[in-house]
Amino acid sequence: MLIEAWITIAIIVACLASLVFTRYAADIIMMAGVTLLLVSGLLTADEALAGFANEGMITVAVLYIVANGLTETGAVSWLSGLLLGRPRSTTEAQIRLMVPVAALSAFMNNTPVVAMFVPMVSRWARHHNLHPSKLMIPLSYAAILGGTCTLIGSSTNLILNSMLNQYDAELGLGMFDLAWVGLPATVVLIGFVIFFGKWLLPAHGSVSREFEETRRYTIEMIVEADGGLDGKTIEQAGLRNLSGVYLSSIERDGEIKSAVGPSEQLKGGDRLMFVGIVESVVDLNRIRGLSAVAADEQHALEKRRHHFLVEVVVSPSCPLVRKTIRDGRFRTHYNAAVVAVARGGAHLQQKVGDIVLE
Repeated sequence: MLIEAWITIAIIVACLASLVFTRYAADIIMMAGVTLLLVSGLLTADEALAGFANEGMITVAVLYIVANGLTETGAVSWLSGLLLGRPRSTTEAQIRLMVPVAALSAFMNNTPVVAMFVPMVSRWARHHNLHPSKLMIPLSYAAILGGTCTLIGSSTNLILNSMLNQYDAELGLGMFDLAWVGLPATVVLIGFVIFFGKWLLPAHGSVSREFEETRRYTIEMIVEADGGLDGKTIEQAGLRNLSGVYLSSIERDGEIKSAVGPSEQLKGGDRLMFVGIVESVVDLNRIRGLSAVAADEQHALEKRRHHFLVEVVVSPSCPLVRKTIRDGRFRTHYNAAVVAVARGGAHLQQKVGDIVLE
């Protein structure tokens, strides 16, 4: 028995060390630990698989599915846009952020809630000239404390409830049994941030500087025929005062028009060249009637909401060096489209497909 205990301790220590000192995913490390315990005979097959039947774990998995569904349907974006609105100060922004996040975390697992809101809050801060650093910490803590208000709001609550049920079904927690602790704590947190946040929360440099120092790219979009922007002027389409990006030129029938005025009328098939930070691609893709131009086949990306925006660096040994982006056939080989290119910290002012990679 003594040897079995030491083996168990050694495996646990090895798992903890791997979590701290290696870059392997936590689930892989945990599965490796369970496998070692199973192979060494310290766990039976039933015991090793019992965790997968745990009610708490299954509930957390289901909540992740719900969160992903809300994200994919656009419900979270619509709701957050409605609630976040246009704050006039950092304090108002923190209130607008923490209240809905805490409420949402009470009925969804707090981890996916934070994952959904981080990019949204980053864009929101940029649009309203706010410090992202003064919003991210309130976001995290509002999600954590909001999750303590209900049984399903936190993975910890669900696991604790499962353990209580194993000993006695009558000891199980009700949906709002923890609200008498979680709700006051959430209110205190919001009040604390409102009154002391401006002194305690960090402000990393000026807001304008944060975004001015970001590398700028050329982003090419196309006006969809018979779409929401076909026939509208630049001003009517809302393309005059975009945040983090500006319209530099329009290509129509092979001719390029620079210094486009607000009364310029858009037509289906127009190629619009925007210059700005790469994160602005996300905002441009949300404008109905605009599509990202795929560099190789020069057509819009289908099902844009299922695509991800990533930034990559071309290495000297890359086989695409000295080839144009069109010749690289990104859609065929990588199921991807290049939407912007920067070199030496500066954007390249030419059609994306004609750019030679270096």
